[in-house]
Amino acid sequence: MSKKRLDREKKKRPKEINGLGRFLMKLPPWPILYPLYLANQLDLEEELYWSPRLPLEFDGLRIVFLSDIHYGPLYSEERVRDLAERVNALHADIVILGGDYGVNSFGALEFFALKPHFQANIAVLAVLGNHDRMLPEENKEKILAAMREDGITPLLNDGVLLEREGHRLAITGVDDYYCGEPDCSRIADMGRYADFSIFVSHMPDLLPDTFEMPGRLFYHLALCGHTHGGQVTVAGHALFSSSLYGDRFLSGWYNEQGADILVSNGVGVSGLPVRLGARPQYHLITLKREE
Repeated sequence: MSKKRLDREKKKRPKEINGLGRFLMKLPPWPILYPLYLANQLDLEEELYWSPRLPLEFDGLRIVFLSDIHYGPLYSEERVRDLAERVNALHADIVILGGDYGVNSFGALEFFALKPHFQANIAVLAVLGNHDRMLPEENKEKILAAMREDGITPLLNDGVLLEREGHRLAITGVDDYYCGEPDCSRIADMGRYADFSIFVSHMPDLLPDTFEMPGRLFYHLALCGHTHGGQVTVAGHALFSSSLYGDRFLSGWYNEQGADILVSNGVGVSGLPVRLGARPQYHLITLKREE
């Protein structure tokens, strides 16, 4: 048999399929497609947050919290516009953006160049995530300037203080834990000065550091993102954890050192356009005074 004919015969032969391939072939198509479908969904989590520490003057304050949009190839401009419309339709008092607006710092600049115009009755606040703090360093100031131009107040080791009839509520935030320069000492006094304090950190990995700070903890409620809820989880465990602490702060509500902690699954995806066991979400949190 000639070499050319031998080559033609080889091309006609079916290629060997490994064990994983044979397993996937036996599955109906929907289990394979479902993680792709889920990554394009978005759930609104409406939650009542009760606390005896909350002054009555702030009872009913409505806060929207969202994180990890990751605008870029896996999250289109159309979806950004839709997200802003969903948030604005809630008519919240405060909107808090939890970081990771693009796939990198240039993507974050492109995100704010879209001018999504998130709206709130009192303020729209934002922290930076690790993707936003990717090099070059000079993009940080450009991102902060773009935020301000769109009516967003950055919380970069800073905070805002709301006052009603002599009672104070603080919302503080820090730079990214791994890629930025977080400084909780700059905001701790503001948090302790307030009757009730909310702390925003893109990564929950920073929280154990705050537990070890001298003096009493400077916040009552912490809002975090970054983990994507694991993005792909099996039996409640992330296949690939993005946290130094593994599943300790994977998703949902926690209480440590007397503080309540919410870790959001986030809105977008990172790396692959799939989710499993961690639905995309944003949150409407209504603060309630618990007698």
